[in-house]
Amino acid sequence: MKFSATARCIAALAIFFAILPCPAAAQRPGPTTQPSQPSSADVLGGTSDLAVTLRGPKNEVINAAAKVTLRNSAGQLRGTSITEKGRVIFRALPLDTYQISVELQGYPTAQASVSLELSGKNRNLDVLMGAGKASTEPLPPPPLSTKEQKELTAGLRALQAQRIDEARKHFLSAAKSNPNQPDIDYLLGIVSVISGDVVTAKQYFENAANRYQYVRALVALGELDLQEGNLPQAKDYLEKALKSEPNNWRAEQLLAAVELRLKSFTAAIQHAERALQSGNTDANGARLTLAAALSASGDLHRSNQVLSELLKKAPSPEQAKQANALLESNRRVAAPTSAVSGVASPSSAEPRSNSVEVDSLPLSPSLPPPSDNPLTDRSRWAPPNVDDAVPPANTSVACPMPKLLDAAGRRVLELVENLDRFTATEHLHHESLNEFGLAVRTNELKFEYTVYIHEVKPGIFDVSEYRDGSDSRDIFPEHVATLGTVALAFVFHPEYSTDFDFRCEGLTHQAGQLAWQIHFQQKSGAPSRLRSYRLGTKYYRVSIKGRAWIAADSFEIIRMQSDLVKPVPDLRLRAEHQDIAYGPVPFKKRDLILWLPYSAETYLDFNGHRIHRRQDFSEYLLFWVDEHQRVEKPKEITEEQPGAPSG
Repeated sequence: MKFSATARCIAALAIFFAILPCPAAAQRPGPTTQPSQPSSADVLGGTSDLAVTLRGPKNEVINAAAKVTLRNSAGQLRGTSITEKGRVIFRALPLDTYQISVELQGYPTAQASVSLELSGKNRNLDVLMGAGKASTEPLPPPPLSTKEQKELTAGLRALQAQRIDEARKHFLSAAKSNPNQPDIDYLLGIVSVISGDVVTAKQYFENAANRYQYVRALVALGELDLQEGNLPQAKDYLEKALKSEPNNWRAEQLLAAVELRLKSFTAAIQHAERALQSGNTDANGARLTLAAALSASGDLHRSNQVLSELLKKAPSPEQAKQANALLESNRRVAAPTSAVSGVASPSSAEPRSNSVEVDSLPLSPSLPPPSDNPLTDRSRWAPPNVDDAVPPANTSVACPMPKLLDAAGRRVLELVENLDRFTATEHLHHESLNEFGLAVRTNELKFEYTVYIHEVKPGIFDVSEYRDGSDSRDIFPEHVATLGTVALAFVFHPEYSTDFDFRCEGLTHQAGQLAWQIHFQQKSGAPSRLRSYRLGTKYYRVSIKGRAWIAADSFEIIRMQSDLVKPVPDLRLRAEHQDIAYGPVPFKKRDLILWLPYSAETYLDFNGHRIHRRQDFSEYLLFWVDEHQRVEKPKEITEEQPGAPSG
């Protein structure tokens, strides 16, 4: 069912406090503006609406009259207005950066800054009163009640069964009691896309994206803009999604397609590789984009290799058709030109291109149908297992496996020698997931994270973790502790590496640089010395397998993923997937650079709990090296930020 323009807008206003102008709805007058000279944004053109909402310390709307003053980047007054029910809307503002001042009796004056960058893209700004300065950080979304969770579950089951109208009714019912909840907005957007009503879908997605930086909505908006050819807007949405969720394979896959269309082939290749490294079989469509980018950049051999691998993996009919078409295109480009009787062969004045045309290359598929959507497929609540597929890598380059393992082992030894105790600030985002992968409970926690690495006896190490001085498991949500982030790198420690089989899968990109892709798995019969679980008073050792990316120049560990070799029924441990990113942390006073974890994602199906956690580490401090020096969070390496030198 499609809504009329008026019905769409009225529904959005009633349910989501949308700020789109309604054609047949009465509107209160806009803010009083007193512009003087036109700013640069006035000259450049383009406008956007800005909605300002006042909120208290518990995220509640402050229903009081406050004076809101708006000035542009030149300091010129652009408007003043009084809030009604804690909210005010400034309409048709020229694109610019604005300073907002909020005066409310009983509170210190709050200040905020916001940039309007995209014409027609409305912005929501929540001003947190009480601290004297507004926060532009995304607010935590309102939690789902038990009743709302039941409505979403019923709606998702209807969506799986292709009962679209029934699904919409359930989602709208949940929205009545919890407006602006991003999960609900996203699902209403999905229903609208399936119904062919893209305009309404965008309204739902934008509400979730602008208010909460909701990653799924950002990705959906990026995909819709990609389909419509709005490449800069698509790129902006997808980059924002990856900033919030760096391992989102769908955002990587779509960004690869955007870069391909923009003819940024190197970037397209790297994003496609990252999509496949994170999404594995789920991201199979990224193989087409990767092959297309390789072909367009002239690397026909590797393009054909990627396409051949795709065709071996039972692709969809459409993927197989596109893969075969690109293989044929590569063949024609690579085929030597032979002279035909009476026709001259091409001369140097008319060179033959060694790459295919970008506009003829395949594009990633549209929004997935319900049966393939991660939110509506029960098996998609966690990333695929590392053995589901091998991410593409260049196998034509000889892999120096013995040297690689030796050098990576020395890097871990250097880490242990220089690091017996350290602290960091840990931000922990926890989600308890339901059967569809929706977060039914979330927690945001912050700890002082301390790690002790102690050699119990030669070659045997104990890695102890403390949070706020305690090693109690009770500080974790669900009373399930997430430990062992630092210990995973010990897979390459010379003392422990003998427990594992290693296989080099080729040369690829990781974090903007060349890296060797290495698969590892616990040897059959070898005791597990790196991973264990405690349930009650019993301890269980579990075997792991995984994949690592090691810098081709410095041999530092850039990224590691791990899974269970097999489930542990006695422990009720069905799945555990870890994805850890490492970065260089410099300690200038000692001329020392150590590669340490800066983020880790864990998906866990343990003892009846489905859990997703993300840990971010910053402000590292090494006690025995320098008790006073703090360093910032290590940044992900880019081509403009070279990694640590080897040595």
